[in-house]
Amino acid sequence: MASPFLIMLLFNTMCASLMPNTLRFYYPIPKFPSVSITGTHCELQCSHCKGHYLKHMPDVSTPKKLREFCITHAENGGVGLLISGGSTKEGKIPLEPYMNTIRWIKDNTRLILNLHTGMLNKSEAEKITATGVDTVSVDLVGSDETLKEVYGLQTGTQEYNATLRFLVDCGANVAPHICIGLHYGEVKGERYALELAAEAEPEVVILISLIPTSDTPMEKAKPPSIESIIKIIREAKEVCKTSEIGLGCMRYRGYKTDLEWAAIKAGVSRIALASKSTERLATEAGYKVKKLEGCCSTPKKFDPLLL
Repeated sequence: MASPFLIMLLFNTMCASLMPNTLRFYYPIPKFPSVSITGTHCELQCSHCKGHYLKHMPDVSTPKKLREFCITHAENGGVGLLISGGSTKEGKIPLEPYMNTIRWIKDNTRLILNLHTGMLNKSEAEKITATGVDTVSVDLVGSDETLKEVYGLQTGTQEYNATLRFLVDCGANVAPHICIGLHYGEVKGERYALELAAEAEPEVVILISLIPTSDTPMEKAKPPSIESIIKIIREAKEVCKTSEIGLGCMRYRGYKTDLEWAAIKAGVSRIALASKSTERLATEAGYKVKKLEGCCSTPKKFDPLLL
């Protein structure tokens, strides 16, 4: 039987192999805001959000508004933006009228564009890829029950998650997003979602977590525990072997620094809106910390623009 000292040495070695040497901490505001092409309107009204988060996004609900916002944003030193919005009852963000404008923005500004699409068919994926956007943020859900009971969609995981495959087949750069505890705080299907993400071999997989939000059916839901989130992070490191794992900005803040530090030790190398305490802990522990003014889904090749 191995000695306790040897077991501890092996454990520490294993943990060290998981932990990244360089950490990227992302701070999107003010240079990389999220905007809504539907204003505050959302037909889908998912149980965890009910359109609440759209209220905090600049309204770019016509192609002209989006174009003018981007021109002004670029002139004021902005580096990029996340283009998002509310969903239709079919789970789509209605991007079709904006395709030419998005292409114009890519052709006429240096802005980095991250597009949040909702569900797509093959034709829609082709049109979005053709605009030249730099990243497409794709939500993955691993449970049929969650799609029905949280999103209100009468579709299965294969159809919902086909969006990722369509985009990859078109050559788009994708950033899969997986919400831990989306099913009223319960972990349900996250492992399957990770397996789907791994098939795309993306540069980064972003993990977020349920935020119990006022005036929604989940306002009294218990957020996923730090332990359950760390378990998913470790599974992500195991399953998504070629990808970085990031901790996104949409996550419960009640255990902020404790979660961030535990996530780093579990192998996360990107964190959005990391606390000053986490930065101090990381620096004291010998990590190289890069502070970037942008979105955590942004490809590393754009680091010089975000510094």
